[in-house]
Amino acid sequence: MLKDKLKRQITDLELDLKGRVVLTEAASGAYIVTPVMAAMAGAKVYAYSRTTRYGTIDQVFSATEKLMRETGDDLNIHFVEELSPEVISQADIITNSGHLRPLDQEKLKYVKTGTVIPLMYEAWEWRAGDLDLNYCRQKGILIGATNERHSDVDVFNYLGDMALKMIFDAGLTPYRNKFVLICNNDFGPFIAKTLTPVCEGLGIIDLLENKSKYPDGITWLSDFPEVNINKEFRNCEAIIFTAYPFDNKWIGSGTDIDINKIKSNFSNPFILRFAGDIDEAECLRNNLKFYPEHVYSGHMGILPSEIGFDPIIRLQAGGLKVGELLLQNKTEFRGIKLVDLL
Repeated sequence: MLKDKLKRQITDLELDLKGRVVLTEAASGAYIVTPVMAAMAGAKVYAYSRTTRYGTIDQVFSATEKLMRETGDDLNIHFVEELSPEVISQADIITNSGHLRPLDQEKLKYVKTGTVIPLMYEAWEWRAGDLDLNYCRQKGILIGATNERHSDVDVFNYLGDMALKMIFDAGLTPYRNKFVLICNNDFGPFIAKTLTPVCEGLGIIDLLENKSKYPDGITWLSDFPEVNINKEFRNCEAIIFTAYPFDNKWIGSGTDIDINKIKSNFSNPFILRFAGDIDEAECLRNNLKFYPEHVYSGHMGILPSEIGFDPIIRLQAGGLKVGELLLQNKTEFRGIKLVDLL
């Protein structure tokens, strides 16, 4: 049951937020767990929401209340539709969750001394549009990113499952088929670890510095962003593409990876957009197939929530633990760094 997974992760991380006030979001889908876990760990929680394409405020609040009842605990969660100065000024921990972003000066001017902001992602994924880093430093607000590869968080090992789901959703199968992974970030080796045993061949284009991180069984094709495909992979089933920064337009005309390079190296290129922008219009003009058909700029083409609750439970609990550690001026949990200070 979901409540058992929440309790288990809170226990595994020794998450203790008693006496703390957490300002976070109430959201739809798997992200519903964030305020509930914070409250289960003892916090007084303000859960802010707004109507989006994923659901109305009433729908989100109703679903969250249902999960609260299912836990069997008396949880201290207050639902808010406005980020008022009164609410912001009470918070010890403010998560950088979607509904709260951007955490700019207009919001953060109300925080009290000692408030901290945990990022529910790794430091290299930080986006300037999420929060005003300079203002946080001026005001003495500690910001810490989450080491998602910490053994007690372990989110990155779901990346391969996400790639598999994207393959299946695109109408493809890994069995007896070859794929090419084009990557320039830390996702690549984790995706490859899952795909290599289940597909006929996996060719890699990545930064040379990442080559040693890949498992046995892959074929190194070229160093990112150079596209140089050998005969074995020209007829590959699809190209799995993930490049950071995610809001940079990587594939197009005059971009780091020119469309003509893709067309000349692959007989029938089909791009699976794991992460990283492409010029959709230019690709369509050149009859270059891609999936999904549209991805909002800076967003991933598949989210961890699409493979279930587990990665989100681990990620959000890890982020809350980062908040707890920041309040204690600590960065390690069980002798391993969990917090990367920005």
